[in-house]
Amino acid sequence: MEDENSGVRTTALSLLNNSNVSKESLPVIAKQVFTKGSIKEQQQLLMALCKMEADKTQVVLADLIEQYANKKFSDNIFLELKEAIKTNGNESLNTKLSGLKTGTTLLDDYVETLSGGNRQAGYSVFTHNSTAQCVRCHTTGNETGMVGPNLAHIGTTLKREQILEALIAPSARLAPNYGTIILKLDDGQEVTGVLAKETTTELTLTTSDAEPLVIPVSRIKKRENMASSMPAMGDLLTKREIRDLVEFLTTMK
Repeated sequence: MEDENSGVRTTALSLLNNSNVSKESLPVIAKQVFTKGSIKEQQQLLMALCKMEADKTQVVLADLIEQYANKKFSDNIFLELKEAIKTNGNESLNTKLSGLKTGTTLLDDYVETLSGGNRQAGYSVFTHNSTAQCVRCHTTGNETGMVGPNLAHIGTTLKREQILEALIAPSARLAPNYGTIILKLDDGQEVTGVLAKETTTELTLTTSDAEPLVIPVSRIKKRENMASSMPAMGDLLTKREIRDLVEFLTTMK
C-alpha cells in the first residue's frame, strides 16, 4: 500500500478485509487514500469496504459522505460510495446519501454512471458482453450497412450526458437515418417517415416519396418518436458496466 506504483497500491487495497484491517486503523488508511490516492485507489478502497462489517465502516463512510457533500471528492467515486453505503445498511447513512443527489428523471437515477468508468472495461462490454450484444448492431470501424449507427466518432457527436441517455432511453433521441417518427401538423395532416436530418428550425424525413420531405418545426403540433429497436441498457447491464461503456464511447472521436 506504500509502493510507488499506483497499480500496486490499488491491488493491495483490493485485499483489505475484516481479518487484516482493524476498526481503529481503517480511518487512517481511508484518510491517506482520499488525501493522496488516485481515483482508482479511492474506488478500490470503497469496494473493499463492501466486504467489511458495518460497524467497522460506519465512521469512515459518514466522514466520506460529509466530504463528498462539501465537494472535496470527484463524482468519479459516487457509484462506489453508493454501493458501500448500501452494503453497510445503516439507515442514517442512507438518509444522508439520498440528500446528495436529487432529481426525478431517468438520467438522475443514473447520475453516478456519468464519470469514473474504465475505458478498457467499457470496450470489453461493447465487444464481448453477451447480454448487451452491442456489436450485433453497431461498429466503431469503417463498416457500413449496420442495423444501428456507426459509433466511431460518437464522442465528438454527443456529450457524455447524451451518450448515457442513448444507452438508458434509446427512444428519447433518434440518430439520423435510424429512427421513425410520426408528426401531426398544424393543418391536421399526419406524416410518418424516417428522420434524415434535424435542426432547430426544420426536420427532414425520408418517406415513400422520391424526394425528402422538409417540414418546418413551426408547423409541427405533435411529434412521436417510434420505439427504438435498441433495448434499454439499464435493463441489461449493471450501473458499473454502463459507466464503463459511457467512458469507452466518450473516447470514440
